[in-house]
Amino acid sequence: MTEVKSLSFNMSVSSMEYIPEGEILVITYGRSIAFHSAVSLDPIKSFEAPAPINSASLHPEKEFLVAGGEDFKLYKYDYNSGEELESYKGHFGPIHCVRFSPDGELYASGSEDGTLRLWQTVVGKTYGLWKCVLPEEDSGELAKPKISFPETAEEELEEIASENSDSIYSSTPEVKA
Repeated sequence: MTEVKSLSFNMSVSSMEYIPEGEILVITYGRSIAFHSAVSLDPIKSFEAPAPINSASLHPEKEFLVAGGEDFKLYKYDYNSGEELESYKGHFGPIHCVRFSPDGELYASGSEDGTLRLWQTVVGKTYGLWKCVLPEEDSGELAKPKISFPETAEEELEEIASENSDSIYSSTPEVKA
């Protein structure tokens, strides 16, 4: 229980993630996302975000990172260049935590709005129980969600989903004066 090294910052640290492969620390404070060597604590690089950041996570392949903070947005940055690749809203409150799955296929974000959201790293890729199904453009009907499960339960679940979605999507909206 003896301190061997320490880092000091000019403001409160909001999160830290340890990446064992490469021994990297991902540290967020204020608008900064900083990367330090976990062995020497020397700085590797840092990025500035447009808003205060509460959490950041580096993809396992170290190609990009995601970060979330006070402006309700998630940011995706190229790890090598620092270029902002995407930013988008999905929460209705500040984002307090962001982490990649071990395989890097998903990342999760948790917010003050009480929600945890899962995001696909590659949108539309089939992953686990998720399967991308595009709506038919010419049919004029609302697309019904389709989920793939192991064959033993698939037929039963399709019937239940069909019954439930038919009752939701087939009814005529009620208009009140």
